[in-house]
Amino acid sequence: MTAARADDALDLAQALVAVPSVSGNEAAVVETIRGVLASWGLAPVVSGRNVWCRVEGNRPGRTLLLQSHIDTVPTSSEWKRDPWKAERDGGRLFGLGSNDTKGGGAAMMIAVRDLAASRDFAGTLLYAATCDEETGGQGLEALRPELPPISGAVIAEPTVLRVAAAQRGLMRIVVRVEGRAAHAARPWQGVNAIELAMDELAHVRAFAATATREHAILGRATCTPTLIEGGTKANVVPSLAKFTLDVRPTPEYPNAWWAEGVPKALRRGEVELLRGRMTPVATDPADPLVRAALAATAGDAPVAFGGVSDLFHVRDVPGVVLGPGNPEVSHTADEWVDEAQVVRAVGVYRDLAREYLR
Repeated sequence: MTAARADDALDLAQALVAVPSVSGNEAAVVETIRGVLASWGLAPVVSGRNVWCRVEGNRPGRTLLLQSHIDTVPTSSEWKRDPWKAERDGGRLFGLGSNDTKGGGAAMMIAVRDLAASRDFAGTLLYAATCDEETGGQGLEALRPELPPISGAVIAEPTVLRVAAAQRGLMRIVVRVEGRAAHAARPWQGVNAIELAMDELAHVRAFAATATREHAILGRATCTPTLIEGGTKANVVPSLAKFTLDVRPTPEYPNAWWAEGVPKALRRGEVELLRGRMTPVATDPADPLVRAALAATAGDAPVAFGGVSDLFHVRDVPGVVLGPGNPEVSHTADEWVDEAQVVRAVGVYRDLAREYLR
């Protein structure tokens, strides 16, 4: 087992960032992680484009999963740096996936290595590096049935090392509105679908405004129009228009409330597409896992995770989202993660696991 060094997590994060792993192409970074875990005397298991291992403590107890996703979004022309050079500069590690979420994954791996060396905990510790978080598919959801039953889970995402004990759900609703085409010089001969869509959107907004109750951590549910399309030519009254709603449900206003309420709010439009699999997830702040996470981070109260994450795939057990990095940096050009946070995260994950697996 390798002796601990302060920069171990940064060295490992650099190595992981240097291996491209855009969603769907994680095989190379899986092999890198497998090799590292094997070099530490662990027994990594590769399953598809995922890799995981288990470490047994010195007595029976709970089972805790530490999980990080290894896929990234694609790079873009806005990058000024080499996305896979993994440069360290001014206290930051730059590179695609450094913030989201290879910095957190590296810190988790070093924490698992240290815990495997000491075995000073009860129960079982699992680590999983999984694919397809950015796109959905064959990641944690597919791997979960292969893992031993778990008592709780820690999901690595950039949270500035604050404990996120809840995340809102995610729905996509597309509303289709039909009118009747006519020459724009004689609009009275047609029915303008764009104007109808604006009316329908006003009805939806009025319905959404009734979602006033706030969740203690997540706050209010939201319903935001994000796309609108319609028309064929500048001089033709449009016969068809569509708009897309981004809905973020909370336990107070869950997915079913929106799926039922939005169609009822419409007068002429129809719901053309409704995707609402991602439901809100919330762990009781008094749960032992949340308390262990707060103790490890010296935090006083949990916060909400701003987006959606693999927490959804462990929603049946207590879970938190926790990791180094700033969520506002994710998916941006010249992505970076704060080096000091990555180093600190090792101790956070290690202390959390020890406290939870007492």
